[in-house]
Amino acid sequence: MNYMVWTEAMSVGVPELDDDHKSLIRIINQLGDNLGDETRQGVLRQCLFALMRYAESHFGREEQVMAACGFPGLDVHKGEHRDFIAKIKGITQRFEGDPEALAALVGDELLDFLKSWLQHHILIEDMAYRPFAEQDLAESRRVAQSFRGSEIWRGN
Repeated sequence: MNYMVWTEAMSVGVPELDDDHKSLIRIINQLGDNLGDETRQGVLRQCLFALMRYAESHFGREEQVMAACGFPGLDVHKGEHRDFIAKIKGITQRFEGDPEALAALVGDELLDFLKSWLQHHILIEDMAYRPFAEQDLAESRRVAQSFRGSEIWRGN
């Protein structure tokens, strides 16, 4: 079952960023499909790890595109990204404290958070930078394509 489905209404106008958002949808659907399964602890652990990798690569790429296109809301957007990371870290710590007892509860909480994040952050917050990125789409794409996940550790 698909908990979230990609639609063109979700497009931010930069294919590389759209592909990142599609990856988030795949994580959400994998999590949702396996919450009731006896293997949910393993799936939840994989999803939490995938979300941290997603945050490293996508947030860094997106922030560099926003900087390159002169998006004035970059600092506020970075704050939302930091809040996402803090939330995922908090959920991970709680889950790892007692995976057997907390898998169902944490899984439901994570699924709800991710669906809400996708609907609010991508459909509202990310749409604010779309016109800026589309002004020079070739440059936005060049920056998005040139980003390497390791750059996030340099504080860019």
